[in-house]
Amino acid sequence: MHIHLHRLTAAALTAALFTPIVSPAAVTAGTYEAEAAGKLSPVRASVTVDASGRITDLSVDVSGETPDLGGAAAKQMVPAILEHQSTAVDGVSGATVSSEAIRSAVVAALAKAGADPKAYDVKVEKAALPAEEITTDVVVIGAGASGTAAALAAAEAGVRVTVLEKAPAAGGASKIAMGLFAVESSLMKEKYGSDPELMKVLTKDNLYRELMDYNHYLSNARITRKVIDLSASTVDWLKGYGVDLRIDDKNLQQGQNPYPLRWRIYHQYVDSPKAFENMYAALGEMGGELITGARAYDIETAPDGSVSAVIAEKSGGAKLTVHAKAVIIASGGFGGDAKHLSRALETENVTNRIAWSNNGEGLEMAWKAGAQKLGEGDILIHGAEFDGLASSASKGGAQMQDSNLLVRVLKTPLMWVDTSGKRFANEELIYDTVLWANAAYSAGGKYFVVCDAATLDTYTADALPFEVSGAGPLNPEGKGDFRALAEEAVRQGVGFKADTLEELAKLTGFEAGFEREVADYNEAVRTGSDPYGKPAEFLKFTVEKGPFYAFRARVVSLSTLGGVRVNENMQALNGSGEVVKGLYAVGNNAYGFYSAPSYPPYQGLALGFAYNSGRIAGADAAAKVKNADCPLSSPAPGASLCQPDEAPASGPPLSPQGNTR
Repeated sequence: MHIHLHRLTAAALTAALFTPIVSPAAVTAGTYEAEAAGKLSPVRASVTVDASGRITDLSVDVSGETPDLGGAAAKQMVPAILEHQSTAVDGVSGATVSSEAIRSAVVAALAKAGADPKAYDVKVEKAALPAEEITTDVVVIGAGASGTAAALAAAEAGVRVTVLEKAPAAGGASKIAMGLFAVESSLMKEKYGSDPELMKVLTKDNLYRELMDYNHYLSNARITRKVIDLSASTVDWLKGYGVDLRIDDKNLQQGQNPYPLRWRIYHQYVDSPKAFENMYAALGEMGGELITGARAYDIETAPDGSVSAVIAEKSGGAKLTVHAKAVIIASGGFGGDAKHLSRALETENVTNRIAWSNNGEGLEMAWKAGAQKLGEGDILIHGAEFDGLASSASKGGAQMQDSNLLVRVLKTPLMWVDTSGKRFANEELIYDTVLWANAAYSAGGKYFVVCDAATLDTYTADALPFEVSGAGPLNPEGKGDFRALAEEAVRQGVGFKADTLEELAKLTGFEAGFEREVADYNEAVRTGSDPYGKPAEFLKFTVEKGPFYAFRARVVSLSTLGGVRVNENMQALNGSGEVVKGLYAVGNNAYGFYSAPSYPPYQGLALGFAYNSGRIAGADAAAKVKNADCPLSSPAPGASLCQPDEAPASGPPLSPQGNTR
């Protein structure tokens, strides 16, 4: 993903009178630079101060962050810091990490100048803004994939729709996700129609059976069936709203190659930012409204228990009340709340990488309105990363797709040990992101990659000594000095180096027996026989020629995937299984498509569930508002995707027709 540089300079805004807030003798006038860790990359600040301590110029570089979030934070905070001479200005809702990184980088630069950063921690008083009230038919909380689909489905049915998004722009994590699943779609038939044997594998029935079996029937059969059956028409429906999709023969999850149903169902975005631009243009044409910078935090209910309004705070601080007949919560789970995530996963050793602005507000609102809490521990753990490793280039963050060449050591099947120094898995699992994460999670969420200097020398010479790299986005291209990269990791505290295995065990805290584990692994490499089932072709490098290295790694979470019990129409249910009237939960808030904590190893499930669950909820909410038939009808007489509150469906719905817009 190419991110343009966001560099903002606003010296003109500091022309107002300024009373020195630090001792002039303590400050050395000049320009000072510092950086802080952002969400995706380092955020850099360049601060110019005069001898009185006044900030006369400020620029920040957030080029490695997302333009919609990090870029928006820079645009808002830089002029505010200059105007108020304060680092305590408001950040941007939905871009908390980038906002705090900007603040921290400025503080660090001021400290370099000899200024006291505390002197700039000045509360900025804001003028109270008048409260606002609007009335709509359906209010959607969140403008990611599920919220966008819900808004479009409701608007095309002819009801008034308002979307509240706390971030500065629509899309959220769905802009970063690569694609969605669909089965028996028009694109799939076009691509694979000439291969009847393959098409016999790529069916809705097969996917339904495999997902239910993988989830050990902890997932809801009616929800699973309905989402799968709808998936094909949703591809055409999205195309009708300007979402360009493709099916790629290049599989990023090489371990899934023998299982075509796991990866040939993946419909990838061609241009996700353009897709959201087109979808919201269409929503506007249908009379729908998107309000960004609006953080929803409460739901009001009527005396009969039905939802009646959503309360939000706009970016300027004004209270906004949206009266509505239906509320669709599409706020994306709680992946951005580190404490909540650790509690749900029962470990503090997982880092969240995509859904960073989703802090669980939607779930709290749903529970308060009477929805049953269910499936809170469903987490999309997906691969791992070196724990804290900085990038070797300006692109920053230590992620699976990092630009640091050392990631090849992470993403090839070398020896893994847990924090006690014991092997815990067949390292070939590196070729399937889900299975890789599951194995690491079973070891407590943290582990070490162990190798020796001779192995690193092979990487330096051969660039990629295994035929393919690990699962997920491809490793960076090119060659490098892997010993030098390892030394830098050691300097950063991510790697450990020792001349003997005994010394390495002391540095890492491994328990007694680590040397025996290494000896057993070396024997497996020599014989080609491994008790954990690692194939001989991946038993390639012994660990016996010092110096020795151990690199810390930790599991990555991309989002959370549950929390609210729903039926197949995405209506929220209370503890008695009754509908909370007017309330829907979709996407990462809705329970029923997964089973904790493992995410099924089928590509595009999360985004596919988001779009399909949103589409279902939007159509059903519109039908309930209008007291009319659901606009998403099945060709089977009497079968409908929208069921009345008081009567259960008579069976799983058949494939619905798509939008012909």
